[in-house]
Amino acid sequence: MSNIIESATVDDIALYLQREEGLDLAHAREQAKLVIDGFIDMQEKGLIKGWYFDEQSHLELLPSDSAMKIIANQK
Repeated sequence: MSNIIESATVDDIALYLQREEGLDLAHAREQAKLVIDGFIDMQEKGLIKGWYFDEQSHLELLPSDSAMKIIANQK
């Protein structure tokens, strides 16, 4: 999993939002773009390496090594 950079596209997330939230296509794409923008912001800040849908169709974030160190130090 550590090689994932991005595997859930705007279209993938829009389809998920249509299915799970009942949004129409235009609104789902708009919301998906906002989600991706947030992910890119987190990636640029070094918090995550990427994002993906897991086997249960949950959208997951892949934390960066530095974020994992911060989490480990808070436990």
